[in-house]
Amino acid sequence: MGGIKSELIEFDLTKENCFVCGKPADTVEHLFPKWLQNKFNLWDQDITVSNQTNVKYRQLIIPACKKCNNVTYGQLEQKIKSNKADEKDIWRWANKLHFGLRLKDTFLEADRKNPGKKISDIYELNDALEQSRHYLHCITGEFSCYPDPFGSVFKFEFEEEQSFNFIHILQSSSIYICLGKVLYIVFVTDGQLMKKEASGIIEDYNSIISKDYKIQDVLFFYAKCVYYLEQHKYSNPIVFSGKGIAKIGSSTLRKTKPLDKEMFNAICERFGITWIDESTLK
Repeated sequence: MGGIKSELIEFDLTKENCFVCGKPADTVEHLFPKWLQNKFNLWDQDITVSNQTNVKYRQLIIPACKKCNNVTYGQLEQKIKSNKADEKDIWRWANKLHFGLRLKDTFLEADRKNPGKKISDIYELNDALEQSRHYLHCITGEFSCYPDPFGSVFKFEFEEEQSFNFIHILQSSSIYICLGKVLYIVFVTDGQLMKKEASGIIEDYNSIISKDYKIQDVLFFYAKCVYYLEQHKYSNPIVFSGKGIAKIGSSTLRKTKPLDKEMFNAICERFGITWIDESTLK
């Protein structure tokens, strides 16, 4: 999706410009807001970024102007904090996290011991950073998307507080975040493929939420979703205009890879869960 034409103001993504509107950045946006860091005591905790090194949650900041920081995203954060956010709100917030982490990749060294290339110089992704930037403008009303939310949003709720957990998978442009009593899995750019078209995924989701479930059940569901997108390659018929993006028709399956149990097991291990291949049990 390179070479996107837009009537939105074009600007270079630098440390001096607001990541949303491009105006001079006179403040910084915390990717993980202060209320969230306070609630789960994240300030001095580490998060592993794409170059497999650790940074503090409090260090994950991106340049912003006061309006976009305090008003535009401040109002959205309040909905999420009070658990009054709908799927559209969650998708917009998840896109900020996805975009912000990828923006940090343009500033961070791919190899801190051998500086020169940035993380973004190493990864080749279908989701162009420019495309994600336009999604941010959905929150300001300057850009629209269809469907809305443009990505798949899965919500899970718990009666008791759960530990904070965050996973960001670049290849699938997906976010997993547990906020205590509510947990979200968001595929930011899939055109609701996972929520409405992926065979078996929505059935699994409905099966899970229809009964008592635990964090491990949700992590296993996420592992299956991530692996599904590794095994199946789709293209989305989307149209960009100056003021929006629209998905026209259904996704097209381009390629299916053979079942790779080692890969699925590796995904499960990354998420801290154990997969038992029942086909090998006697």
